Amino acid sequence: MMSTQEIITTLIVVAAASVAAVKLYRKFTNPLKGCSGCSSDCSGCELLDLKKEIEENKRRKELSSNKMQTEQ
Repeated sequence: MMSTQEIITTLIVVAAASVAAVKLYRKFTNPLKGCSGCSSDCSGCELLDLKKEIEENKRRKELSSNKMQTEQ
């Protein structure tokens, strides 16, 4: 039979794992929820940073595909 300390420890570990799981789920299902909008300036805006990253990735893919086509 489990002692009182083991029961309390198990409850704390389960609670901590549940909180971590919920936070990870929310982060991956809606990553831009923390963005408060562009009411003032866009410095440090997560949405703006994400858009820049997407554009850079597109540009890199286009450059690499163009390079591959010219080599053939």
